[in-house]
Amino acid sequence: MAIQNGKLLYHLTCLENFESIIDKGLLPRNMTNNFRDIADQEIIDFRQANGLNSLVPFHFFAKNPFDGRVQIDNPDQNFIYICVNRNYARKNNFHIITMHPIALNDNLILHDYDNGFNLIDWETMEQREYQDDYCKNVCMAESLSPDPIDPSDFFCIYVKDSATEKIVKDVTLSYYEGLPFYINVMPNMFLE
Repeated sequence: MAIQNGKLLYHLTCLENFESIIDKGLLPRNMTNNFRDIADQEIIDFRQANGLNSLVPFHFFAKNPFDGRVQIDNPDQNFIYICVNRNYARKNNFHIITMHPIALNDNLILHDYDNGFNLIDWETMEQREYQDDYCKNVCMAESLSPDPIDPSDFFCIYVKDSATEKIVKDVTLSYYEGLPFYINVMPNMFLE
């Protein structure tokens, strides 16, 4: 399926952050403390300087350049994807940045969901040519939630193996009567 026609948005995080997320929701960086931050310092500083640290970022597909880089840089960590439905994002006034925020620099614009979606260079994104700077930056387009996201609004969580699935399930059931989202084991979505 073409990325443009996908149904989900993807937020990569460390498994060690999961219990806090289940307890407090998926929060923007400026509302969190004591969490494992996987982004590099340059993007953290850029987000803070440009007011993006008050938004919760998602990407349009898994295994994008950001996801690969943080998994390589943190080989000791177990990662999960928290996903929301794109219809949920649209209804809840998510913003869109059409490529990696630093690549836009002075032209950084937070578009409303529909306008931003139509402005993304989907043809280039589909190529996934990470050696090409323009394509790499387009592949890191973001959809950003202006509000914290309650776990009951997650569509699903992707994990790499059954051991991680059990942890996610057990933690979730310690806070909820039943699972409010799907948990899917998809090892091919993660680096080995």
